[in-house]
Amino acid sequence: MASSEIETAVQPTGPNQATDSSDMQDTSVESTVLYEDKYLLVTPKGITIRRYYFPFLSDKFVPWEKVEYVKTAQELGVKWYEIKEWGMAIGNIWWNCGWRLIKNPFSDGWGLNSMEYINRTNIVIKVKDSSTRPGSYVENPDMAMTEIKKIMQQHHSHIE
Repeated sequence: MASSEIETAVQPTGPNQATDSSDMQDTSVESTVLYEDKYLLVTPKGITIRRYYFPFLSDKFVPWEKVEYVKTAQELGVKWYEIKEWGMAIGNIWWNCGWRLIKNPFSDGWGLNSMEYINRTNIVIKVKDSSTRPGSYVENPDMAMTEIKKIMQQHHSHIE
């Protein structure tokens, strides 16, 4: 398999996981990878947020047809009380498991990240017919958002 392709898999469903079809990935198809890191996978079919569901660290897949918008936390003006390492803080964003508030001790040493860094390196997805917005840490937010904006323009012609 080429490095620009990945085989998708259905993640197991736990007691706290949604079971609608938008969370299931097609196991029979390979997709071209537009962006990938430890926390996020962007393909022409949709966005996979890795390390999303508690307590199993399984993934959430959102097809492009269900995405209303994808914005950085900075674009949305996310406040400190809306941020959490994993899960939902005050507000309606469910964050995947990631080094959001606390610096990654394995690469950055201990400490707290600034709100500027947090808002710049996290994205929020608005899913149609859902009040909960998935959020994800992104290792290379500029590259990820460039690819996301390209595909959003293809799927949503009204987007600038």
